[in-house]
Amino acid sequence: MTESTKRDILQINARTVQDVRKEYDLDKPGMMDQAIDILYDWIQKQEHFVKKDFRRDYLERIIISTKGSVEKAKKRMDKVCTMRTMVPNLFEKCHAKNDFPRLHDWYINLNMPTITDDKYRIFIAKINNKPLSASVFLEAYQFSVILCEYMKLHDYTIGYHVVVDLRDTNILDVVSKIDLVDLRNVMTLYTDGYGFRIKTIHVLSNSSMIGAFVDILKQILTAKLGQRISVCKTVEGLHEYLPKHLLPKDYGGEQKSISILYDQWLEELSLDKHVEYMEEMRGACTNETLRRPDKFNDDYLGMPGSFKMLHVD
Repeated sequence: MTESTKRDILQINARTVQDVRKEYDLDKPGMMDQAIDILYDWIQKQEHFVKKDFRRDYLERIIISTKGSVEKAKKRMDKVCTMRTMVPNLFEKCHAKNDFPRLHDWYINLNMPTITDDKYRIFIAKINNKPLSASVFLEAYQFSVILCEYMKLHDYTIGYHVVVDLRDTNILDVVSKIDLVDLRNVMTLYTDGYGFRIKTIHVLSNSSMIGAFVDILKQILTAKLGQRISVCKTVEGLHEYLPKHLLPKDYGGEQKSISILYDQWLEELSLDKHVEYMEEMRGACTNETLRRPDKFNDDYLGMPGSFKMLHVD
């Protein structure tokens, strides 16, 4: 067990790992190791990958995110490494505590420690009642990358239920300050790069303007994900979708409050070993001058910097 498991940051046991592997027919002895070996060997042959010595735990979770498909895992590895090159501003920060000393005044995000019976984890993002700016949102995305890298190394779940808590903020302020390019990039990173599977998105707000925020989300997300958005006016509304005993006390649940959980996450993400890991993974980018031109496909067109690969005779 990892230190985080002992500290109840993420409650994972051997049965959870076995159940998730079984979901994708990877529970037989040696099958997961074989899949990781294939992915690792493929990475060694990619000349445009700057980093090639990825940890096996990381590669395993990439494979889990593709439901056991090694071919899709290859594309996902290429996607996330390419994004580190093309949108480097998302990956600039490495220290959760030192790099974001005031972010919690505006924004808090965290993962709940206990998973649902069907092996999904609850993620909560809350925007507080403070004047917002585009830079605050960028910091929120950068902080989330630090959390995402942690989850890709330590967590073992099928996917996530997302709660976006906007009860204490001015919706029009949120909508006017969101940079759509940054939001699109970070959502692409979450879903296509890290491969986080999102089962439901619950927006918590009783504002009459919440439709404007939902419309923005639907512009950014795929049509399939857009259909999974629901608006809850009260925390009681959340209980229709998510088990109360897995939610924080602030949300009528039985878990620790989000302020306590956030402080625990902040400490965990600021440990020297994770800061060092973040610095290591920041180098997991690509050298586009070494990429074979036929491998630069439509998946990357439209991303910031992608035009640099195009040449006109």
